[in-house]
Amino acid sequence: MKPDPLKDWRSRHTRESKTITVLETDWPGTLEVCRNAVDYIHQNLTDNELREQAIEASLTAALDAYRSSVERENEPDRVRLWIFVETLVAGLISQFPAQYVNSAKDCEHEWVQQLVQANLREALNDLPLSDTCQEWTRDAA
Repeated sequence: MKPDPLKDWRSRHTRESKTITVLETDWPGTLEVCRNAVDYIHQNLTDNELREQAIEASLTAALDAYRSSVERENEPDRVRLWIFVETLVAGLISQFPAQYVNSAKDCEHEWVQQLVQANLREALNDLPLSDTCQEWTRDAA
């Protein structure tokens, strides 16, 4: 079995670890999204400082955004999921801009396809949020 890429990070980031637990409770499968993101970072960055920077810009930021949306209490569950995914992808794009040289929409679409399971993408269907979100979910059906 492959080691959990989140284990060490979660032990050092208790606040984010608690948010992951809430996120996974609300949206089963999102723990795997977090693992996928951290695993991608670990595979593509060898420098520990750059890894931490990439995780901070993507996963930590996404978890903070999710936690803030939960605290607002007026956000529907699917909107909170979308906030998490959008923030995670934006953070990864900021750390790996050269990985995807297509348009921003194509880039976001590729990241979502790579990181997020189809059932979670499908949960975002019919949200009146953005064209980008609808593009992400179109392939899930």
